[in-house]
Amino acid sequence: MTKQRDDLLAENARLKQSLAELSKERDKYKKLFDVSADALSIIDVETGTFIECNQSAVDIHGVEASDNFLNLKPSDLSPEFQPCGRRSDELAGEYIQQTLIDGAKMFQWTHSRLDGSTFPCLVSLTAMSIDGKQLILAIGRDITDLMKTQKELEKVALVSKQHEQAFLKEKEKFETFVNRAPIGIALNSIVDGRFEFVNQEFVNITGYSAEELNQMDYWQLTPKKYEQQEFEQVESLNTTGQYGPYLKEYIDREGQFYPVLLSGVKITDSSGNVFIWSVVLDMTQQKKIEQQIQESKNKADALALRMQLANDSAGIGVWDWDLVTGELVWDDWMYKLYGISADEFSGAYEAWVNSVHPEDIERAKSNLEAAIEGTAVYEPEFRVVHANGDVRTLKASAEVLRNEKGQAIKVVGVNYDVTEKINALEVLSEAKLAAENAVKAKSDFLANMSHEIRTPMNAILGGLQLLKDADLSPQLSRILGNAAFSAQSLLTIINDILDYSKIEANNLSLETIQFSLTEVLESVKYDLDATVSAKRIEFVINKSNSFVEYWLGDLVRVKQIILNLASNAVKFTEQGSVEVNIGTSDFNGKQAISFEVKDSGIGMSKEAIERIFERFAQADASTTRKYGGTGLGMSITTSLIKMMGGEIDVASIEGAGTTVSVLLPLKPVDFAVEKKIEKSLSAPNLASRRILIAEDNDINKVLIESMLKATQADLTIVENGQLAVEAVQSKDYDVVLMDIHMPVMDGTEAQQLIQSAKPNLPVIALTANVMKSDVEGYLKQGFVAHIAKPIDINDLYGVLKNQFR
Repeated sequence: MTKQRDDLLAENARLKQSLAELSKERDKYKKLFDVSADALSIIDVETGTFIECNQSAVDIHGVEASDNFLNLKPSDLSPEFQPCGRRSDELAGEYIQQTLIDGAKMFQWTHSRLDGSTFPCLVSLTAMSIDGKQLILAIGRDITDLMKTQKELEKVALVSKQHEQAFLKEKEKFETFVNRAPIGIALNSIVDGRFEFVNQEFVNITGYSAEELNQMDYWQLTPKKYEQQEFEQVESLNTTGQYGPYLKEYIDREGQFYPVLLSGVKITDSSGNVFIWSVVLDMTQQKKIEQQIQESKNKADALALRMQLANDSAGIGVWDWDLVTGELVWDDWMYKLYGISADEFSGAYEAWVNSVHPEDIERAKSNLEAAIEGTAVYEPEFRVVHANGDVRTLKASAEVLRNEKGQAIKVVGVNYDVTEKINALEVLSEAKLAAENAVKAKSDFLANMSHEIRTPMNAILGGLQLLKDADLSPQLSRILGNAAFSAQSLLTIINDILDYSKIEANNLSLETIQFSLTEVLESVKYDLDATVSAKRIEFVINKSNSFVEYWLGDLVRVKQIILNLASNAVKFTEQGSVEVNIGTSDFNGKQAISFEVKDSGIGMSKEAIERIFERFAQADASTTRKYGGTGLGMSITTSLIKMMGGEIDVASIEGAGTTVSVLLPLKPVDFAVEKKIEKSLSAPNLASRRILIAEDNDINKVLIESMLKATQADLTIVENGQLAVEAVQSKDYDVVLMDIHMPVMDGTEAQQLIQSAKPNLPVIALTANVMKSDVEGYLKQGFVAHIAKPIDINDLYGVLKNQFR
């Protein structure tokens, strides 16, 4: 019993001892937990709440007391998102799960305080199990200062690296400069002359490699004859710290001497070693240049002698005028050119002034003064009067010499006689004027002849048009058709001659207006319809997929080109067809109208193709006899194509037809042009209109009256402009048809008077004047339209219909 009690007391004492040790151990760890500078907290995994924390955790998060801290959740101590963009609660949950599975985990985290501020923290999570509960010990350390220190260290490291890179870069630049320098650079020991460094140019100069030079000394390159001179330079180096420049020679590896120019400075390194830093220039090329300069001087002296001989043979006088002293110096030829002797020449500026023709001196002086001021070039022509009264024309030229400040100090010039040249130019000028007058006279003659021919042609063609609808027998209808065709052919010939005259005189200009290519093609087809129908051949116009409707160019001349080529094709085709294939192509980087006229006619030989572009020429004499024509059509067409910057090509086989291809580089536009006045096949109804006609030719009076009869208009015909003006003053008219060439008063003057009196009364020019300049002049003056004689009745009806629309 006593033993049991003693055992129990012993066990009790042992348990108390163990409990005391455990309490002591617990108190120690508790103390460590509480006083730790790191923020310590314990999280219940199941509830996700804090169950314990130390004072550092309270302080680091800005919480008032531990009780307040334990009321917080871990999510209350972190911002909503971490710097990586993940939600803090999601990322924290992942870290806790990884800790439970994989063991302790350490990572950087951004925590927040209750005031909303954040700070970087190094976090360690450790899983533990107490009394069956899963707990996480969280240790946090504020690394704000550490981060700042790290950033400062990084900045210092970056600056250090930048300095290092800058140093290396500058070193590299210096080494590159030295190695690429176009002069030799060498570093020698001042003690024994041993080479320490040489650049590439020094290697090139000496012919030794860098490795060989590094095994040599300075004296091995220097001939012995320069020994005394070398000592003098070394003495200068020791006294002044530099030597040279001085000229000496080097010895190359073959033992040959060559000239070099040296200079250098003394330098001392950080260890106190003294070196000579030398710059070496190979003077071999310069010596050659000096020799060449001397040779050039000798040549210049010889050239000066030859120039003097040339001046003597060409009669060129040389002079110079010293602007500082005022002295004027002439050579022998100057005296000859001015017709005076050296004894008569005073050597002053006034001596020259007194020799120049009085009418020319002011202009020559002004030109010379402007050249001295630097505002003009001195190249005048002037006359001089010799002592015997002869007048000669001289050409002058001069250069003004200036000092370093740009001030004129001397004028050096030449004079030479151009009297014969001036006389020849006057003769040529008179001949040119005579030729221009002849061309103008021819142009005026052709224009006048055109007017005179068109006047009777108006009666012929007009009468034939009026007879077209008459009830005639088949034979008479055929005769009438032949007459109309012949008259139209004659009119075409007249137009060709006029165009040729304008092209030959370089007097033909092109318009630039918007036009419809379809309208041009329809007009061509209309003009050829009668001939095509009579021949019973097929005339087809094919538009390609690249066809463009609207262009900028000369509408009349584009139509003339297509019509000339198409009418030729129709003329030389008796059976089969004529095709006009038209589209758009690229030509010299521009868009161009591209078309070909293809026929199944008589064709041509190679020789004939070469001849058709010549003026007044056709394929052969039989062509002229059978088909007629002036031979101007293709020449005019080619000239118009070239004026537009295009090209033409002809391919033909005798008996198998001809294909003519053309490219016209005009500018396409993407909008419609204004509608032109179109022809009308029927007379407009003008029953309520009054028309005044001014026409002096009796035949044309009858013709115009007959043409307008179908309009049912009230017609009044007068025979000159004066009567037209009086008629307008006494009666109201709706339109005036005005001839231009009339007695008493012409049509242009009458139109001006009518426009002044009744500005709203339209006046239409009805004239045989069809030159482009004439038509443009009439429209500019105020005529509302122009109808050419011979009158096309459909043109007349179209103009009137447009006027009363």
